Amino acid sequence: MPPKKSKGSSAENKEAVLDYLNKTNRPYSANDISSQLHGLVSPAGAKKILNDLANNGQIMCKANGKQQIFYAVQTEIEVPNTEGVEEEEEAIREMEERLAKLKEENKAQSSKLHSLNSALTDDQMRERIAKLTMEVKENDARLNQLRSGEVISPEEKKKIDTEYATMTKHWKARKRIFKNITDTIAEGYPGKLKDLFEEIGVETDEDVGVDTSIISAK
Repeated sequence: MPPKKSKGSSAENKEAVLDYLNKTNRPYSANDISSQLHGLVSPAGAKKILNDLANNGQIMCKANGKQQIFYAVQTEIEVPNTEGVEEEEEAIREMEERLAKLKEENKAQSSKLHSLNSALTDDQMRERIAKLTMEVKENDARLNQLRSGEVISPEEKKKIDTEYATMTKHWKARKRIFKNITDTIAEGYPGKLKDLFEEIGVETDEDVGVDTSIISAK
């Protein structure tokens, strides 16, 4: 991590430059060092420090045309032994495997969260179920009355059948959403869902005597 942006003494700046070169172990120009140290030293100041360090043999300098490149003395860099390298590589492999596993788990949890966030709230579901149940009953009663003998046009009958199919389709879809939510809750709930429903005031179709064969047969 580069030193904080502050002006230190000449000795402190020189130590900061030397420490940065040794830690990064990469070649830099004077302008690069000034930029990487976030203005701790000016380009001109960095050039002077780098030249002093190179003249003292603390770092290496190589001319690249008119530009000078400075880098750490490689003999001062600690080279890990073969055993240490193998241990590091094994640790990296283990972390990569764990990272891949965590990414998969995160993906699954994100998908579940998105599904739950997209679902209706309990109050919205109860209100929607009650409304759809009433509409189904009304349409069912109307359909039975019409089918019992009252003459209607083919167009009107087709319209009624279409509306009835649409309503039962919505009912079935919302009942499936409700089941998915309750199944998710049941995975981590220690007791019976029926007891939980009673506690929070949830009434199912069966609780209120709704004939679910209307949708189960479809």
